[in-house]
Amino acid sequence: MEENYDITDEAKLELHKAKCFFEFLGKEEEFLDDFLHQLRIILQMPYGFQIRYRNVRIVKFEQFNYSIHYAIFKEQIIILRIINQLQSY
Repeated sequence: MEENYDITDEAKLELHKAKCFFEFLGKEEEFLDDFLHQLRIILQMPYGFQIRYRNVRIVKFEQFNYSIHYAIFKEQIIILRIINQLQSY
């Protein structure tokens, strides 16, 4: 699968909020590195993670308490949410 992905507006907003929070803590770069690392893993093996609910797969960050929720539609990866694991969703 080629690197064909899209990020929903909701996920973009969640990423922006998290980035601003970690910028305040001085950990923005580490957070974005962790996000990009997980995104690269998803792009390399999109079917490598089990379906958790409604065709949505979840990948947890390594260093931060966040996860990427994504689905695959017509060979395109759609990043649906970027969620803090301590929040209700």
